[in-house]
Amino acid sequence: MIQEALVGNLIFSKSDAIVFGIATDEDFQQGVAMAVSQKYPGIVEDFRQYRAATVPEPGGLWIWQSGYRPQVIGLVIREAAADHRGTAHLEWVAQSLSRLRSFVEEAALRSIALPKLGTGRGDLDWRDVKPLIEHQLGDLQTRVYLYTIFNPHIAGVEE
Repeated sequence: MIQEALVGNLIFSKSDAIVFGIATDEDFQQGVAMAVSQKYPGIVEDFRQYRAATVPEPGGLWIWQSGYRPQVIGLVIREAAADHRGTAHLEWVAQSLSRLRSFVEEAALRSIALPKLGTGRGDLDWRDVKPLIEHQLGDLQTRVYLYTIFNPHIAGVEE
């Protein structure tokens, strides 16, 4: 079940997991990734270590194992770029969402929160991304909170 048009800052979500898009060479310097890194500073170094050990797979997931709730899940939807502004690809968004769905079901998460994936730094059109989210996550028993209007100072009303 998707609850759309939440106004607020995803980082304040009370969901079991916060989900956001990342690049294969994410620098955590802008957008939701920066907000996540400010709340959980250890995520930046952990992602660097992960990248040093393996090459992140476009269309994949990176699940930050912090032991805290909410879990933090990066969907690898943007390519690497010298300026860290690599574009997102709809194919990668679809693949990541499919893998996210499997993870959510296996982990029995009750709720997840995500932004308008790939529409900021990724340069995708929301009209193309939204149907992918609806297709992959719309019939989950898990509550899906879709933050579509950003307000840095408030939490979205997740009901």
